[in-house]
Amino acid sequence: MDRATDSIQRHIYHEREELRSNLEELEDRVRSVVDWRRHFDNSPVLWLGCAFGGGLLLALAAARSEESSLSLGHARGAELSSGAHRRREISRAWRTIEGALIGVAAAKLKETLAGMVPGFREQLARREGAGYVHEHPGNGGSQH
Repeated sequence: MDRATDSIQRHIYHEREELRSNLEELEDRVRSVVDWRRHFDNSPVLWLGCAFGGGLLLALAAARSEESSLSLGHARGAELSSGAHRRREISRAWRTIEGALIGVAAAKLKETLAGMVPGFREQLARREGAGYVHEHPGNGGSQH
C-alpha cells in the first residue's frame, strides 16, 4: 500500500509541475499579446496607418456633426450651393475611403490576432458563421 501511495504522490507532483509549466507559458503568451510596444516595434507602419485612419475618422465624424447642425438651420427644399454640393461629394468619397480603411484594418487585425492568440481563428469562424474560410498555407491566404 505504501508503494501505491508513493506512486500516486509522484504522479500528483508531476501533474502539478506540468500544470505550473503550462500556466507560466500561457502567462508569457498573454504578456506577449498585450505588449503594444513590441507590436509597434514589429510593424510601426501599420500602427501609424491606424493612427492616421483614427484621426481621419475623428475628423470625418466632426465634419458630419457640423454638417448636420448646419443643415438644420437651412429651410427644407432649398437648393444646395455649388460649394455645399462639392463638400457633399467630397464627404461621400471620404466615407468610401473610410469604409475601405476600416475593412483593411479589420482584416489585418483578424490576421494578426489569429497568428498570436491560440484558438482565435476557430472562435472567429464560429462567430462569423460559414462565411469565414480557414487559411491554408497553399491557398495564398484567401478568406471569404
